[in-house]
Amino acid sequence: MIEYNEKSRVFNITNGSISYMIYLNSEGILETIYFGKAIAPLTDVSALRKSNEWHDSSFTYDNVNKTEYKYSDGFKNNSAPLEIGSHGKYDKRHAPIVIKQANGSYETDFRYDSFVIYKCIKPLTELPHVRKGNFETIEFICKEKESNVYLHLYISIDLDKDIIIKSFKIENKEKNNIKILRAESLQLDLPSDKYDLIHFHGRWQNERNCVEEPLIDGIKEISSNYGRSSHEENPLVIIKEKETNNEYGVAIGLNLIYSGNFKFRAHVTSYKQTHITYGMNDEDFEWELKSGECFETPQAVISYSYNGIEKVSQNFHSFILYNLLSEKNKLPKRIPFNSWEGCFFDFDTKTVTDYIDDGAKIGTELFVLDDGWFGKRNLDNAGLGDWVVNKEKIDLHKIINHCKSKGIAFGIWFEPEMINYDSDLYRSHPEFVLSNADNKTISCIRHQFHLDFSNADVIENIYNQMKAFLDEYEIDYIKWDCNRIICEHYSNKYPSEKQGEIYHRVILGYYKLLSRICDEYPNILIEGCASGGGRFDLGTLFYTPQIWASDESDPAVRMEINYNTSIGYPLSTIGAHVNASPITNYKTKAILALFGTYGYEMNPNKLTKEEIDSLSEIADVYHKYHKSVIEEGTLYHLLDPNKSNWMAMQSVSIDKSVSLCVCMNRKKEWDRYRFLKLKGLKKDSKYLNSYDNTIQTGEYLMNIGINMSNEWCNEFDCRLIIITEQK
Repeated sequence: MIEYNEKSRVFNITNGSISYMIYLNSEGILETIYFGKAIAPLTDVSALRKSNEWHDSSFTYDNVNKTEYKYSDGFKNNSAPLEIGSHGKYDKRHAPIVIKQANGSYETDFRYDSFVIYKCIKPLTELPHVRKGNFETIEFICKEKESNVYLHLYISIDLDKDIIIKSFKIENKEKNNIKILRAESLQLDLPSDKYDLIHFHGRWQNERNCVEEPLIDGIKEISSNYGRSSHEENPLVIIKEKETNNEYGVAIGLNLIYSGNFKFRAHVTSYKQTHITYGMNDEDFEWELKSGECFETPQAVISYSYNGIEKVSQNFHSFILYNLLSEKNKLPKRIPFNSWEGCFFDFDTKTVTDYIDDGAKIGTELFVLDDGWFGKRNLDNAGLGDWVVNKEKIDLHKIINHCKSKGIAFGIWFEPEMINYDSDLYRSHPEFVLSNADNKTISCIRHQFHLDFSNADVIENIYNQMKAFLDEYEIDYIKWDCNRIICEHYSNKYPSEKQGEIYHRVILGYYKLLSRICDEYPNILIEGCASGGGRFDLGTLFYTPQIWASDESDPAVRMEINYNTSIGYPLSTIGAHVNASPITNYKTKAILALFGTYGYEMNPNKLTKEEIDSLSEIADVYHKYHKSVIEEGTLYHLLDPNKSNWMAMQSVSIDKSVSLCVCMNRKKEWDRYRFLKLKGLKKDSKYLNSYDNTIQTGEYLMNIGINMSNEWCNEFDCRLIIITEQK
């Protein structure tokens, strides 16, 4: 609940497990005085706020009355932990909001005006947001000290789990337009410098490598300026106290419900505090806010844990599954077979129907025709933007009917945000491309340009093409790809003074098109993709309940990608397929893909009987346990491949009657003691495990574990262990 004590001037935001407290000082500035495990509301904050009596930051000069005065209650305006820092003032820490006044001044100093408490969480207008849940929200309304610009700070707490949501809304009540130069989503000041940072960097086919490093004096930034959340850095970050591990200690996870450029910034100050700001990247950002208009920032999600990193992870999982995902998450989940790695662009009607026939032998329930079905698309240098079936190449009606005759659903690949220079759309509308028309050259990446999704005419054109296709053909699934970053963030639709808005407007356009398709075709399951995992973020998950995690499906690499991705995102959102990588056998690849969405991507005509049997075996496990254990269960990270030779994850059904565990090593290990301790079971129940077919109590399995000591493991050996309660 959220309460305000007028006497102590303390706002207490709590769910009984955690508390977040804010003090309203006599200057009208909101000070963050406590964030941690739930405690009784503070009634006297004087001891908490004590600092050095002499420091010039505690004085200011009144230019009207020509007097110097000291802040009345000892406020230190360059070191106090704040909710909203100032800019262009003595406080040189990074402010989350910066505006440029009509007279050119950069001074931005918001002071408290009033507050409102809601028994819900307020949705955003144009951005993805928390859909539902048991939330309470406090809205702080603050006024800029020297102008009629208002800032609304929203802080929502989940009453069922340790999640806090923050965002801002900037409202211009000036007569003149203003410029927003920075519009981040939160400020969080922590009263120590003893923290480590966990973040997830990478590249194509090697996404989300886990890095843990100390925060030291100065500034550490994790960001993307690629026009999307990126392969290079994921928006998920975790701050932890030095002694914190997976099960013990304080950890704070942050993520952003946004798919574009972002910036996380941690500043360990000279006062040995940690000052955090997080939100949209302000690189080349400048938003003109007209009189009477408002601008909303994306919602930032904070997961707090005093029981280690695992609890941060489980908070995020629960939040995504029950508060963020759309009703599309409830659509039937089918085992997909994707055509891409089997044939790439080289196929015809018979090739595809043969794939469907052979895919059925390994349990395929959804056939997905990937790139190459439209326009003049036989290589990747033509056709993007022309979303019309190439009838000289395939008879799509015949293919779909063939699927339906076998009880198999049908899916299709789109890349709606891109265009090739060799396309009818580009020849007709070159102005639809993000580029400066005055330049003689345009960056051409993968033979393609990025469409200007800040332009409503572009969105309407692509929407009409997609609608015409989806109305004619019976489609059950869309793979929505995005294979190019944004370089030329210039729109020929907007004047020069609006070009600082294009990065953000393109993301808003992406959301508009995706939202229209989702709303008009509610029974089509959409999977997000961006050259694999280049846009794996909460903004996309708001519309698509799963995202292709990486174009690398080789388990030697994928085990780390899946493990690290699962720290912040549920297994059911992690697109994972079995492919033809020769490094491991098909059973190993299938086991790893099982701890994701599960599917196939190879040439099924080449599978041996032994390989078909292996895949069919795991498909049976999928049908029996995937929904209750992987999709809806609780995930535990048992062995970290970033810190050891082994990776192990365990997912437990809600009723704790069934658990699946994957265990995989990297290098060969022989002749050693190895006990795998499980988690999340009923202490007194007896469980049969499929590894050695013994029956032990939950207490035994969680404290002693499964004895794997007598097995000599070769490179990339993988085991699937099924644990079932014995009645």
